[in-house]
Formats: sequence, structure tokens, C-alpha cells
Amino acid sequence: MVTVPAFRQLATLLTDVYQLIDRVQAGAESEEVELRVTSARAELDMLQATIGVGPTGSFDNLARHLAFVLHYHRKGQPQGYASDLADLRERDLPGVIHAVEEWATSALDPGLVQAIGPSWEAQHYGNAVRDAFIYLEALLRETGKVDPTQGMSSDRLVTTLLGPASGGRIKLSGDSFLGHLTGGETEGAYNFVKGAFLLFRNATAHRLISYTSAEAEDVIRVVNLCIRLLRPSGR
Repeated sequence: MVTVPAFRQLATLLTDVYQLIDRVQAGAESEEVELRVTSARAELDMLQATIGVGPTGSFDNLARHLAFVLHYHRKGQPQGYASDLADLRERDLPGVIHAVEEWATSALDPGLVQAIGPSWEAQHYGNAVRDAFIYLEALLRETGKVDPTQGMSSDRLVTTLLGPASGGRIKLSGDSFLGHLTGGETEGAYNFVKGAFLLFRNATAHRLISYTSAEAEDVIRVVNLCIRLLRPSGR
């Protein structure tokens, strides 16, 4: 997944900076401090490139405070970098963590994020997957103007609204990220959404599955892709 490299880089950056702080406070030589600052800066640059942000906000502050630590450490002035060490630990790193978390969720449909939020934050990942499909079903009903009291759900709902032979078939937007779909692509969209329900929604609804966070995220991103197929770009 695209988020995996970013969080791996974030973990490495956190380790690099915390080790730098510990070694500076332990009286490390300037050569070691310079190597550790260089390593942290390289990891910071890679993380920025991965999530597509420039040197702004917490990223810029982190880079500046690393530079100040190295500058004053070379001059043998610990009083000069004392506040920078505090900023690194108390403000810069939490700010970078928050920025990466926001980036990771920005690719998801806002309504989907809201739907799965409570279960995800409680680390009930199976419930988060279930909530994602409940949200997708509601979106399908809204798109196809299906009255919820009809009790239509899961693959039956998908077949009614997207099935090639269905009289109630909805027209997928030509303004999705794929543009106008061919006949075969439209059938592929139907099979993709139906397959997601048959495999992931039904499995989660019928038995307890102990998802890891990574497994649940994979399934939720499948749901997110289904939503992208249904909604015009930018909605």
C-alpha cells in the first residue's frame, strides 16, 4: 500500500531524531552528531517526497532545529541548542506525525473516514470493515434512489443497481477518475463491487475475523475504490 513506505520512513525518522537527542545529551562528539543529523535530514527529505509536501510547517521546523542543534553543538554551546532539543521532541515530531496521519486519510472518502472512525480509533478493525460496507450500501441506495425500507442489501443491491441485465441499472459517472467507461469496463466495475461484497462484506458479516490494522486498511481501501467508481471526481 502507498501508506506503508511513508509510515516506515516516519518510524525511521522518529528513531533517528530520538537517538540524536539522547546522544547529544549524553555528550556525543560533533562528528557523530553530524552523521546523525545528516541521516535524519535524509529521512525527512524522503518522507516529504513520499507524501508530496514541501518544506513547510512542522517539516520546516524540524529541519531548522536539526541545523541549530548541529551548529551550536559544533561551537560547544549546549545552552544554544537546549530549546531546539525541546522543540524537536515536544512540537516538531508530533507535528510531522500529525501531517503524515492527515495525508494517509486524505485519500479516503470523507464520509467513509467518518463512518469507520470510532471503530478504527477503538482498534476494533473488524467493526471498521463492517462500518465501511454499511456506508457503501447507504451510498449505493442514495445513488440508485432505493428506499432503505425495501431491505435490499449486499450483492442483491449491487446486482440491481450495477448488473448488466438489470432494468434498474444506474449509469456510472463519466467524471470519475477513470473517465467514460466502455461496456466491458462497466461490467468490470459491477464485478469488482459485487466481488467486494461477496468476499469481504459477507465474510465480516457472517463470522468474527481478527483483522490486523494493515489487513483492515487494505479492505477499507477496496471500499474506497468502489466509492470512487460511483462518485464523480471532486465530490
